[in-house]
Amino acid sequence: MNEMTDTEIELKLRDYFESNFQYLKESSGHSIDGYMKEKAFQQVLYYWKKNRKLIERITRSEVKLSLPERVTPNQKIPYTIEGIVDIVQEKDGIWLYDLKTHDIDRIKANIEQYKEQLYIYSYIWKKLQRNELDNTAVISTPLPDRLEMAIRKRNPELIQREVESWQPIIPIGYEEEEVEEMINNFGEVVEKIESSEFAPPDVDVLLNKPNGMKSVFAVQVCRNCDVRFSCDSYKKYLAVSKGANHSNMRKYMKLPAEEQDEFITGNMEE
Repeated sequence: MNEMTDTEIELKLRDYFESNFQYLKESSGHSIDGYMKEKAFQQVLYYWKKNRKLIERITRSEVKLSLPERVTPNQKIPYTIEGIVDIVQEKDGIWLYDLKTHDIDRIKANIEQYKEQLYIYSYIWKKLQRNELDNTAVISTPLPDRLEMAIRKRNPELIQREVESWQPIIPIGYEEEEVEEMINNFGEVVEKIESSEFAPPDVDVLLNKPNGMKSVFAVQVCRNCDVRFSCDSYKKYLAVSKGANHSNMRKYMKLPAEEQDEFITGNMEE
């Protein structure tokens, strides 16, 4: 069987993307404008172009890992940890990869959070399932700003240069001694969830830019939360944010300026 050309692969990716988009649209009842839809596809396409060799080396894709029959440290609430990873046979050993939709700077600035998750997955893969493992890594899927700009300019040479300089893989490693403490930390979070302890951060946190993030907490984190308009901290943020009261339209929508940028750009494209 002949190998597919790059053009054929791109067309096939677009078919898969469209099928998934329609499924998510119908199952969730939500949609996005044409601009954001194309932006999402470009992320898929250039992720493939950049990581094609790695993807072709994947030994096992979307492996489901499970750590059952755990109990929280204080209230003894039973819970199970589950995750999905990719396993790749590299030249220097077997690697466990986890994909994240967070940008590279955010991951590097908060590496301990990602390490905790990867270590637990590694423990399940290596100790419970008795498989070999040499290293772990996070793959950051968002496109860098400079690459997005090159794509918008439709400059092939600039695009190629930015793709080559893009380094989406962040090695994490694996230290078995730290895993048990990490699992206990996870159990403490489960206890808070089961006890309905969902206290949001103070409005001062929402107004500041955390390490590695491009925007303030309210824009980078809160806008992905479905219950933000019922959150007291977010309401306070809207009240004091300059963008929230910049015009009568924003006042009516009760959205900060940053949250409207993609909406406005998308509708202009339409």
